[in-house]
Amino acid sequence: MTDSDSALSADRHTADRSSEGIQSPPERRLQRLAAHLAERAAATRTWLIARGIQIMCGSSATIDPAGLADIPLISAGLRLAWLRCLRLMGIRQIVSKSGLGYPFVCRIGDLSEHPFYHRRAYQKELELCAAWLRHDGQDAIVYDVGANDGFFSCQLAQMLGRDTARIYAFEPVPSTFAGLVTSVQRLRLQKSVYPISAAVMDHLGPTRISYSDQNSLCAQVTPDGLNNRIGDTLAHAAGMTLDKFHSFVGALPGLLKIDVEGSEPSVLRGAQALLARQDRPALLFEYNPLTLAERGETPTVFPELLSGYRLHYVDDLERQKFPFGSPVTELADIHWICNLFAVPLGAKPESRFAEALAKAQRRIAA
Repeated sequence: MTDSDSALSADRHTADRSSEGIQSPPERRLQRLAAHLAERAAATRTWLIARGIQIMCGSSATIDPAGLADIPLISAGLRLAWLRCLRLMGIRQIVSKSGLGYPFVCRIGDLSEHPFYHRRAYQKELELCAAWLRHDGQDAIVYDVGANDGFFSCQLAQMLGRDTARIYAFEPVPSTFAGLVTSVQRLRLQKSVYPISAAVMDHLGPTRISYSDQNSLCAQVTPDGLNNRIGDTLAHAAGMTLDKFHSFVGALPGLLKIDVEGSEPSVLRGAQALLARQDRPALLFEYNPLTLAERGETPTVFPELLSGYRLHYVDDLERQKFPFGSPVTELADIHWICNLFAVPLGAKPESRFAEALAKAQRRIAA
């Protein structure tokens, strides 16, 4: 070994020792301690918010802890306390402004009230859908399948303009449908949002719905009987398909929004004529491995049902696991609840999506 080689080896040895010194055992212990404290703080914060919601909605309310990850503790706590006071005074509904700045009807005591204290609820979905629908400057037609009490439909109608939106809102649970009708009437959106009391499926006929009076967000089509995880009440509903509905009303949607607790493949099977058109609509839908399994479905059904589409990631309940708008190639790798946006294949739809995504990102960042 030459003198220069020895010197080089010594320099490398010194550099390695310096590198080791950067992560000394005490520093590594401090990092682990900091990570542990952060986890405990997050767990405590989640428990506090969950406990507040259960106080508001009853101890039996089913709450997914992941869904609390992005809720600010102090402001959410104050808003929950205000709702609690209103409930004690016998008030069951108020009209408030969402984080997007538009009025909505808050049903006090039901988990659907969460946009009141979670100010960014549905923000990415709504901004992306609104930007997509605004693109061609024409009247926007939307089928909202699983409309709940109408928050999504009513916010989207106001974002697009009361005179330019036609949103057909499907909701099968009788008590929730009543809340949807109330929202539309109190917000004076009768010319924009059309409530339809029906369960959307892959065939026509009666079916049954499991739901909870305290959590209208999680109703599920259960033709074989009650799903106790969802709720303790069973309702009967009329079932219809989107293809049949479209043939009846003749209003071609530019967007389908589907959130039906595992019955998304059934809805898509009943919309194959719509999805095969050259001018087929885009889709926003919830992907939930648990509810899909409860309905006897697997992620492998989506590539076939959506063969004319490319999927993009929107958001989730766990602080954005994938970037907003990023392509999704393998659904089987996603083991959590998230929202996906399906774009029709082709250069023009992809360009339209890129433009809509950029506009949505700018509005969210503003």
